[in-house]
Amino acid sequence: MKNLAELCTILIENQLGELSAQIFATLAEHGRLPIPTLAHHSGIPSRRVRTGLANLLEAQLILHFAAEEDAPTFYSVNWRNAYNLARHTNIVELVNERFGERAGHLVGNILQLGHARVGDLAEAYELAPGSKRDNGVDGATNHATDAGMVNGAAKPSAANTSQMTSANEFHGTLRALLRSGILVKVGMRAFMPSSDLQEQIEEMVIVEQFPDRKVTGPKKQAEFKQAVHALKRKWRDDDTYSDLHDGGSKGAIKRPGEHFQPSNKRIKLNGVPNGLDAANGEQEVPKLPNDLVVRVDFTRCVLSLRSRRLQQYAKRFMGGVSAEVYGALLQVLEGKTRSVRDELAPEDDEDEEEKLPVANISEVAEVLDPTIDLGATIKGLASSNGVPNGVGKHKTEADDGIKREDSDDEEKPNGFTSYRDRAKRMSLIEAHLSLLEEHGKSFCQRARAHNSNEWRVNFPALTSMLIEAELDNTVKDRYGQIALRIVRMLRDRGKLDEKLVASNVMMRVKDVRAILTQLQFHGILEAQELPKDNGRQPSRTLYLWFFDPKRVQSLVLQQSYKAMSRTLQRIPVERERYRTIIEKAERTDIKGHEQEKLEAIEKQMLREWREIEERLLAQVARVDEIVALLRDFSGKDTSLAT
Repeated sequence: MKNLAELCTILIENQLGELSAQIFATLAEHGRLPIPTLAHHSGIPSRRVRTGLANLLEAQLILHFAAEEDAPTFYSVNWRNAYNLARHTNIVELVNERFGERAGHLVGNILQLGHARVGDLAEAYELAPGSKRDNGVDGATNHATDAGMVNGAAKPSAANTSQMTSANEFHGTLRALLRSGILVKVGMRAFMPSSDLQEQIEEMVIVEQFPDRKVTGPKKQAEFKQAVHALKRKWRDDDTYSDLHDGGSKGAIKRPGEHFQPSNKRIKLNGVPNGLDAANGEQEVPKLPNDLVVRVDFTRCVLSLRSRRLQQYAKRFMGGVSAEVYGALLQVLEGKTRSVRDELAPEDDEDEEEKLPVANISEVAEVLDPTIDLGATIKGLASSNGVPNGVGKHKTEADDGIKREDSDDEEKPNGFTSYRDRAKRMSLIEAHLSLLEEHGKSFCQRARAHNSNEWRVNFPALTSMLIEAELDNTVKDRYGQIALRIVRMLRDRGKLDEKLVASNVMMRVKDVRAILTQLQFHGILEAQELPKDNGRQPSRTLYLWFFDPKRVQSLVLQQSYKAMSRTLQRIPVERERYRTIIEKAERTDIKGHEQEKLEAIEKQMLREWREIEERLLAQVARVDEIVALLRDFSGKDTSLAT
């Protein structure tokens, strides 16, 4: 945890300042502490400790728990949220791809704040630009956290198209993000450690259902476990956003593909289309309650990042069009998939594949972009007349022999003009899914029957495949192709002595021994000693070499933490080299007018600094993708449990 603690401390110092970073480092070193003990270990006065704890709690970087009202409150670090400060850039990029730049800008602001009330966010977006910064939200600047920014200082402000233009758009975007799971409600239980929450639930169950406090025997143990899971599920449902309980949706009917191409045919009332605001011509959206507190759900974002990684992996083998179909399938399955760290997963003997969610082709077609030409990459199924998927304006011949196109005002269910076009699109989607199924990587499978219309994805198997490929690339890049051959062979065949290794890779024993020693020195391989007699002399000892994937995975993960820390520490060093020009560019009379008020050499230096900072932050984001793959995608890692 040393490398992770160092990384989190650097991230918090860049985000909240030195005081909060020092308090976090003390909690990371000594564990959960009350305020007096925390002040003693950190050497910070209690008054300043409370200020730092308030900042950390607001950003949800620490957790707190008090057994009773009069009992002292103990504080502990929230490892996952602290590390996720490095993931803000990837999350904002993901939201930009799926929901647009304005939604990404909104999520970036919430990430910057930790959590926020809907009323405060709405007020900040509707106020004048000078007042928005006073509320901690910059409506004209993307506030995705940049690790190189000192104390969370904002980037130079510049007007862009990411700013919300109306309350309807603001509430509509928030509802879309809440329904997708990117945003979630925040309750008091979100600030409690999971271990203390578990103890509290068990104590409540014992007091209410087992007054004698005896939970012995198989029958009572089963009843107790069932009651605990029921209470957990009830609390989770209470903390889950619902249109019915959290601001009453009007329940508008959503047609397939409506978010891509809304219907142009609406009933007009008094010259204004039905369901639109007469003042600005926008569709009316029920407003969320002002006291609703929201935050970004990082566990749901992990599912989305996993889908994006799988889609990129499929694109390498199947091409762009099949990858888009695969991405739509993964996006549909996201809404039906439990969190990668769901503690309420059923524990039964059911087949693992039967627990996987399924999606039918209609759901995939609803999410898939209708402008993609699905038949272009499948021989014999190319779309005719250059029209994607057979979708387009159908020409009709009138009595006078003149061909006319159908009016754009006609209703287009899911962008199709006929049932035949829809059936053709479904068959094309099924053809792409069949190609993905038949590939050696088995990207997806049919559910149940052979001719079933439902499809599933074996996420555990594909995640293991991605991790294996990542470890192979790491070994190849660091130690060469021959080392990779040896690692793959040992992974497939188990423990072997150096003679068998040399025979299998068709090399001399002397050359193989040097590579094995190098890999052992760097922790990639291990050797087991088998002495031939009681003397245990090296010459009379057999050494069996083997490859432990879990150990190497943990090793690469720790090295990734260290690499991110060193990259973030490099940013202030580079910033000091360009300190003079940076300070000049940040002056109020020059900011926003650099091209006019800076000399050519100064503009060149400022451009160099921004390129260096961008490259370093991009490197942090790339390493974070490796961390997400090795640690988060499988959901089996417990190193960050609280």
